[in-house]
Amino acid sequence: MPSTTRTVLREPFPPGRSARCFCGSGQRFKHCCGAAGRDGRVPHGIGVVPDFLTADECRAMVDHAGRCDSERLKVFDPDRSTTEKTVQKLDDRRVTEWVNLGDRRAVLDRWVKRALAEVVAPAHRRDFAWYERPQLLKYQPGGFYEGHADSDLYLPDGRWQKTLDRDVSLLIYLNEDFTGGDLHFPHFEFTLRPKTGMLVHFPSDARYLHAAQPVDSGLRYAVVSWAAFDDEPRVKSKPPHTAVALD
Repeated sequence: MPSTTRTVLREPFPPGRSARCFCGSGQRFKHCCGAAGRDGRVPHGIGVVPDFLTADECRAMVDHAGRCDSERLKVFDPDRSTTEKTVQKLDDRRVTEWVNLGDRRAVLDRWVKRALAEVVAPAHRRDFAWYERPQLLKYQPGGFYEGHADSDLYLPDGRWQKTLDRDVSLLIYLNEDFTGGDLHFPHFEFTLRPKTGMLVHFPSDARYLHAAQPVDSGLRYAVVSWAAFDDEPRVKSKPPHTAVALD
């Protein structure tokens, strides 16, 4: 595991529409992943497993979540965070709630560990050092999360800087009985409709800027976590306090 920190900068994205696509196809971006959503394709790097969880598993967790307290979630605060400490703040660009599951949080851990071992690690052919303790998010009507990158911060010169040690993002959807609330990747013009039991995973960097579109009616439940590759350079001096080490 890397023991020192370094600054990680990424080039502007998306590339020029006449530039070659980042996926390695040899085609221009505008005709390849840049048009994936319009062509009905899942863009390169996004993995979708429709029935990762059973309907019964999802229903049991949603029923439990309905009896639990919840609170408004915060976002990363780049102005007050350092390489040693991550600070969060409330932000009007994110209107969603964290559900306090109590002892049932251990179930989320099992789901994420299984997802990493059986799906995500094989897809990337790389090992993970840790994952962040998963959260169950609840979006009420009007809830949303504007476009964001899970690990990167946009810089004035158009580049992106990695500010959090997140390499892969995971989402597990527990229900579909709501309207609105789609997952949208603007760089690829790709929109995904959540389905009960669906696992979605993708790199956490700026290429995969994404948004949870506003929920119109019903409640939207999603499990979220992020994982760090074992051999990836670190930008923080230590893992986040929510990190769960992997053997």
